Amino acid sequence: MNDQMPTQDILAEQSVLGAMLLSREAIADVSEVLTGPDFYQPRHETIFRTVLALQAGGQPVDVITVADALNRDGEVDRVGGPGYLHELTQACPTPSTAGFYAEIVSKHALRRRLGVAGQKIRDMAVQPGDEAELVELARKVVDSTSKATTSAVQSFGETIDVMLGQLDDEPDHIATPWAAVNDIIGGLRPGTLNVVGARPGVGKSVIALQLAKELTRHGAVAFSSLEMSETDVQIRAVSADLRIDLGRLLRRDLLVSDWEKIRARRAAWQNVPLYVDDNSGATLTDIKRFARSVHRRQPLAGLVVDYLQLMSQPAGDKRPRHEYVSDMSRSLKILAMEMNIPVIALSQLNRGSTQREDKMPTIADLRESGSIEQDADVVMLLHRETMGENSGDMGILIAKNRRGTTGLAKLEFWGHYCSVYDQGVSPLRAAA
Repeated sequence: MNDQMPTQDILAEQSVLGAMLLSREAIADVSEVLTGPDFYQPRHETIFRTVLALQAGGQPVDVITVADALNRDGEVDRVGGPGYLHELTQACPTPSTAGFYAEIVSKHALRRRLGVAGQKIRDMAVQPGDEAELVELARKVVDSTSKATTSAVQSFGETIDVMLGQLDDEPDHIATPWAAVNDIIGGLRPGTLNVVGARPGVGKSVIALQLAKELTRHGAVAFSSLEMSETDVQIRAVSADLRIDLGRLLRRDLLVSDWEKIRARRAAWQNVPLYVDDNSGATLTDIKRFARSVHRRQPLAGLVVDYLQLMSQPAGDKRPRHEYVSDMSRSLKILAMEMNIPVIALSQLNRGSTQREDKMPTIADLRESGSIEQDADVVMLLHRETMGENSGDMGILIAKNRRGTTGLAKLEFWGHYCSVYDQGVSPLRAAA
């Protein structure tokens, strides 16, 4: 592509429109490939939108009806008059190959968007700001070229049938490992920010790892571990998977039976799509880049951040810490929506709960920023009466649930197996 003439194929655009004027089947084939902005010539986009509007209204589509619709909208002369519509039908060799012509138009549109993206990236190169953030923005600009940059404005009535059709489908959420939690929130829904809050030592990382493992049944999981090394995460996953005492793993004091379990499971672990980034100094930009890198390798099912208050503030960012945490929570919510995945963000609680008689945490105990509560779709607060390392009762208080009720899920904590279970489910009988 050169600066004087953006890449285009006018004959392919004419053939596409001619096929649509001659065949309803061609309209279906083309509309799966192209949107209005994919046409280089504005008049071609106008004709394309008019054809789709007539079809959506259940009206016949041909040269006469399209010319009449364009005339009513005051556009017929701007597109070249009825005569030009006849020229379009003559330009089409055969309507049956409309999909092929549409692919040609789409490829040229993609190259034009790449040219626009390149100009934006050149402009970014001379802008002030954090270089890592600029690289992340550049990646986002390039990624956006692969899809339409604009969408049609549609009313409630035009889209309601799509929603009603989805009511027959299974819910799109992913169940957590605990029936008691699922009874309250249904599961982890794509596009949501799920915050897990607790005081130190209560079991945030245990909960996070179990959720991450459950998500790997549905795709890749990016696990940003700012507190534990990748080895520490793997040791805890082995303990939970095989019911091997965590203490023996940490002391490297394994039994013969432990090694037999490990050898039997090792091949299966090769296929677990859990990706761990243990960069303890990770910034928000680093975490977003990590998530997108994993997604490019394998479709992402979820992102886990352990934990929010450990995320680093970029050098030169002089904002108060609570403002930066606010930005982090909002950005993670936006990332969840952009990538259509559940994001699980662990958060430290302040000492407020320890000063109350019942020790039960509340949503006001979220540390450093009230915006975490505002941005989160689900807030789960962990509470344990007995703070021993091994078994004991754990409560998961669903303090916020944007799509449903709140409540308390009663579970059992088995710290030596790095696991939490529904009450009455023995870890010796639980599926490995």
